[in-house]
This record gives sequence, C-alpha cells and structure tokens, in this order.
Amino acid sequence: MSKNIASVLEIGSSKISILIGSEGTNHTFVIYGKSDVDYSGFSNSEFFEEEKIDDIIGKAIENVELATKFTVKELTVGVPVEFCISTTKKVNITFVSRRKLTKNLIQEIYESAFEDIADYTLVGIQPIYNILDDGKRLIEVENQKTSKISSFLNLIYIKTSFIEMFNKKLSNLGIVKVNYVCSALAETQYLLCQDELATNAMIIDIGYLTTSVAVAKGGGLLNLYSFSLGGGHIMGDLSECLNINVKEAEELKRQIVLSLKPSANDFYEIHSMGKTKQIFTKLANEIVSDRLDMFCSCINTCLKESQSDEYMPIYLTGGGVSYMKGAKDFISKKIGHNVGLISPPLAEFNKPHLSSLISLLAHSLKDKTKNNYGIVANALK
Repeated sequence: MSKNIASVLEIGSSKISILIGSEGTNHTFVIYGKSDVDYSGFSNSEFFEEEKIDDIIGKAIENVELATKFTVKELTVGVPVEFCISTTKKVNITFVSRRKLTKNLIQEIYESAFEDIADYTLVGIQPIYNILDDGKRLIEVENQKTSKISSFLNLIYIKTSFIEMFNKKLSNLGIVKVNYVCSALAETQYLLCQDELATNAMIIDIGYLTTSVAVAKGGGLLNLYSFSLGGGHIMGDLSECLNINVKEAEELKRQIVLSLKPSANDFYEIHSMGKTKQIFTKLANEIVSDRLDMFCSCINTCLKESQSDEYMPIYLTGGGVSYMKGAKDFISKKIGHNVGLISPPLAEFNKPHLSSLISLLAHSLKDKTKNNYGIVANALK
C-alpha cells in the first residue's frame, strides 16, 4: 500500500469502523472505502464481549478490502478516551551556547519528560508550546537557534492491556504494524482552528455509551476526561419509562425537540409492526431532559476541574445527541457556556458522528514527525 494512503480503525462504543483514504486537493481526502460493523461496545473501560472483537474487526477488514481491492497491513487505531490518560509536564533546558534545535535534540528534550505510569504505556508526547530565549512561544521549533528552551508537553498513555489485546487480535488478522493514538487528540488537532488552539478550546464528544471531554491547546491536550454516558442511555430511558422497544425508542429519540413547550395534548408518533403509537411530548421531553441533566452535571465537573477560561470555545460532536433538536441549547443553558456544533469541514463528511473517524484519517496522513517525536507504540516490530 502506498505511503500516502492510510488505514484507520475506530473503536466506537457501538460500532467498529475502518476507513481507507489519502490526501486530496485543498485539504480534502480521497476515500477509497469504509466499513462499519455493529458490536456490543464497552463501558467503564471494559468490553462487553471481548471474545467477539476478533470476528468484528475481521469482518470490517474483509468488507473494506473487498470494496477497495487493497490489502490492509497497517492500521492507525483510535483509542477511546476511557482507555487513555493524559498528563502535562514542563521541561527546562539551558545550553552552554546557542544551539540549533535538530529533530534528534528535540526528541531527547521531549523524552526527558517521560514518567512511568503502572499498567499504562506511553504512546505520544506532543508540545503544547515551547518558549525560546527570545521569548517566542512556538509549537514547532525544529531548526530554531536558542540558548535555552522551556517545553510545556502533553504526554498520553494508553492502558497496556488494551494495547496487548489489540496487538494480538490484529496480528492474528494479518496486520503487521499498528500505531495507537488517542481519538480525542486527533479530533482536537483536526477540528479546531489555529486561533482556538492558540488559547484553549473544549470538545465534548457524546457517543452511544460513552462521552469524552477534551481541553486542547497548541499541539496537545491540557485536560482529558470521560464518563460512561451516551445517546444509548437516552434510548434506554425512553424504552423503559414508556414501555416501548429499543427500535421504537430510537425512532422517538430522532423526533425529540427539546426547545418545544408542549401542551398536555401534544404527542409524538412512532410506528411499529404496522401500528402507530402516540407518546405525549411533555413526558418524552422530560425523560430526555432528566438524562441530559446527568450529562451536564458531569460536564460541569470537567469544567471545574480543568479551571477553564470562561470564554473558552466549547463544541459538541459525536452521534449521541448532536442530531437531537434543542440538545445543544439545553446543554449550553445548563453549563452556563455557549456550546457550538462541530464536525469535519468537508461537504461529504460534515457530520458529527464522523468526527472521530475523519480526524483519525487526518492524523494518520499527517507527517508523524511533526507532533510525535518517536514516542509511538508500534505493534509487531
């Protein structure tokens, strides 16, 4: 496979997806093939049916290989935030005389920040920023000359058991090289603009069973959080409280409009087995609002712990609630911050549920030496 073509694997909380693509013109992508396979997912850093993941990934690979005629031998795996730890550290180095910062020297400086964390493997060190002797604050400093450097770095670790499990499973499927990247890092670096990364910005990615909250600055993450709540829990609430099946709850969820102020007689209609059911709008909206209150409580905790700027841009993405009418405004009101929607800036892929997958492709295609100086967990060396 050509070096300018990348294969990425997204581990979602309801689907496992594989995408093969390359760079197009004007910051676009050429997509050769995509495959999504449903599975039972994970919660609280545990997979529900781990023994079935081999077959799920194998099916996804087979589908995309049949569609593209490519043979997948290398993969960039997007690791869910529940399996990641993000830390920050400052490193100060003073030289005897002014020196040119070569790639190898920068790598040595960044690697000096390494700290061992039990049961976790370091997979990436990203510069949030560097300060040189002239006071310049830069992310990329290769070939700069300075007598000293202060590097504010972001270190990302992944559960060693996660890496070992996927190394084994992917090796059995014929994959010879694997790179692991935190999905939230890929999202922030691709979806946020440079002006936002110059200060800091937050992305809230609500999936089917899990939610991640990432605060980004420069080339890395300042804070990273996750909690086991997602759009699937909203469907579960609707199903249980209204005594409807999951398929009916999913249809109802798509109709919910939280901005409505319904009368006692307003209702939504859902259809199943040739019959129409009427669900009172007020009751359905209250059920959804109660669950979203739980989301907002967790998000407020993340905001408090990150000590984030009051004016920090905050964005919502992911397929969990982004498509629900009024959800963004509901969350904005509850957390006391304006929340915008964000998705890939591409006409064909401008959909919140594709944010993680397209961001992984962008990350994989980007020159790895720019943001990650040799600290990558490569499988099957």
